[in-house]
Amino acid sequence: MRPEAIKPLEALVGEWEFAASVQGRESARGRTRFEWMEDGTFVLQRADAEPLDEFWAKHSPFPTTSVIGADDGDGRFSMLYSDARGVVRIYEMTLEDGVWNVWREAPGFRQRFVGTFSDDGLTISAHWDRSSDGSDWARDFDMTYTRV
Repeated sequence: MRPEAIKPLEALVGEWEFAASVQGRESARGRTRFEWMEDGTFVLQRADAEPLDEFWAKHSPFPTTSVIGADDGDGRFSMLYSDARGVVRIYEMTLEDGVWNVWREAPGFRQRFVGTFSDDGLTISAHWDRSSDGSDWARDFDMTYTRV
């Protein structure tokens, strides 16, 4: 039986195609899959992509793996992330009212992600931002997810 706190993740479960772009130029295309694990206690995300430009070919994080879960006391989401570069991070997350937020407030390298679901739930328009100080933010890249 799925804990009540994790039910918002149902909006993500399934397979998605995605495209990433940097400064308006498509840089990578790929697929990601979100699936229930541990009898619906967590969601596992795996993603892989083909880089479409030289920068992403050199700096590609793919493949990536994330495990998302919710605290059964306060319902707060956490996401454990790892990628092909050896990067391992812990993010906080919310998913409510059609908006998916992910963020990390590590000193020297803060990140935030905002994804907005279309009304039919078949598309997510998203972007990642980065900041060294938490005050001045710069767009890292844009993403579009399309449900398969």
